[in-house]
Amino acid sequence: MAMKKTEEQEWELHTEKKIQEAFRLYDKDNKGTVSEDEVQYIMRYLNVYPTEMAMVNLIKQEMQDDEPTTYVTYDRLKTVMLRLLKTKEWEPDAEDILIQAFKTLDTDNLGYIEWDKIKDILTTKGEAPFRNAEIDAFQRVAVDMETGRVYYEDYIAA
Repeated sequence: MAMKKTEEQEWELHTEKKIQEAFRLYDKDNKGTVSEDEVQYIMRYLNVYPTEMAMVNLIKQEMQDDEPTTYVTYDRLKTVMLRLLKTKEWEPDAEDILIQAFKTLDTDNLGYIEWDKIKDILTTKGEAPFRNAEIDAFQRVAVDMETGRVYYEDYIAA
């Protein structure tokens, strides 16, 4: 008689499939590796949002083989991601918390923030400023190209 899978086993199988799908999006050459720069995008795709400092420590300490390299293997990524997803470490903030954070920047309560203001904050503040590629990616999805503004309630709801 076949053994009935527990909820935990079901969760792990389902989650492994999601991790594998996300990994394949970035493993364009089908080599079983992705660049360490792409790990952050895979993590965010899977709704895990560590700080920049935690990303650096994760990649260097947990995801790389004993010999430092600029690539991360699927098995290493899967192991770490299963743990992070199971513990719900670095889940995204709730919508109301994000809106409150944006409203802190929107002192005139206009419902938007000018892109230049956000770009300045992202590139000059925090523990690790955003890189140009991250700024460009954020701008593509968050900024209304006609006005140059980020309508944060629309962005958060997207």
